[in-house]
Amino acid sequence: MATSRKKAPAKKAVAKKAPAKKAVKAIAKKSPAKARSTRTTPKASVTSLLAKPKKWKIYIESAAFLPANSADGYVDLFQSGRRTAIQDGWLMTALPIPVGAKLLSISIHYTNTTTDTKMATFLRKHQDRHSPSGEIEMSFINLPNTSLPPDNYLTVTDTSFPDSGVIQDKFLHYISIPTGDWGAGGRVTVRGVSLTYRY
Repeated sequence: MATSRKKAPAKKAVAKKAPAKKAVKAIAKKSPAKARSTRTTPKASVTSLLAKPKKWKIYIESAAFLPANSADGYVDLFQSGRRTAIQDGWLMTALPIPVGAKLLSISIHYTNTTTDTKMATFLRKHQDRHSPSGEIEMSFINLPNTSLPPDNYLTVTDTSFPDSGVIQDKFLHYISIPTGDWGAGGRVTVRGVSLTYRY
């Protein structure tokens, strides 16, 4: 008795796809620059940045100085600086320093061709009440008399301040410098002030 053989069903042709992982690796090999660009480097935290105050230096030019009394007037001498129109006058300017900053130094740039040493004062007053005498003085700064060729420009630096130089949140700071012109007796001018502090 003849038996009929059953044919096995034909297998369907299926296109093989490369695994996704291999494709990613291939792309990375072709474009290494792009692969590297996805890596991130750790950034410094805000806390670590605040823990390391920076050193700052600012300059205040002579144009910022005004006489203690308007009647004293002033004479601007361009590169030589500024002086009062009278003898033994005072020129003053505010010193903008951030609260909490540690003041390291104040430098006065000036000329003094007289026979005397002049004395500048770094001062402060309360922002909301009277400052008693003895509380307002931050420092006294001598300005020696020297004729220094070719143009007599001098600089004196002070580094000693109360409260370890830390600027308190209650004071307004300013500096006062004696100036004038005594004719043959010489002249004192203010060229400016520079401040160095950490903040």
